[in-house]
Amino acid sequence: MTSLSAGAPDKDRQERILDAVLSLLAQQGISGVSMRAVAREAGVALGLVNYYFDDKTSLISAALRRIEEQDAALVELTPGASPERQLRAALRRVVAPEFLTTEYLSLRLQLWSLAQAHEEFAQINTAAQKRYRDGLAALIRAARPDLSRGECRKRAADVDVVQNGMWLTALLGLDKASLRRAVARCEEIALAP
Repeated sequence: MTSLSAGAPDKDRQERILDAVLSLLAQQGISGVSMRAVAREAGVALGLVNYYFDDKTSLISAALRRIEEQDAALVELTPGASPERQLRAALRRVVAPEFLTTEYLSLRLQLWSLAQAHEEFAQINTAAQKRYRDGLAALIRAARPDLSRGECRKRAADVDVVQNGMWLTALLGLDKASLRRAVARCEEIALAP
């Protein structure tokens, strides 16, 4: 029987490995991700990467699922705050400084490209996008209970398209004023009568 604390070092190692996968994807694309390169980037033995992950596909799949969890957290309802305040905060989170770095935006481009290149990655990406949009639709519905569920889903999809466009164009040096206008546009879409 293992103690509860025995799992913590394993979790830390797996997190370092996933951090390495994401870093390599952002810097070099899928061609830069190999079991050996990930081990080197994570500062762990190759055998450890092979212990946790069967192959390159399982490594990338785990990294994609981690991004899915991060995206879902952006639109989680939290008790206590007003629904409109929560929605506005969620819409503003996508332009937080950590999401506007060249490395993060390059990672996003790589992840979107991977979805076109591999069936398993496409399924993960589709599920992640659905989960994000469902969370966003729930925030819209909480802030605007007079809207139908279908209308909330439609607005969530429209906001998602604008947000993705903001990230894509941020790589080109989109100025802060444009980002503020885009966030305001997302708020208009979500909260319009």
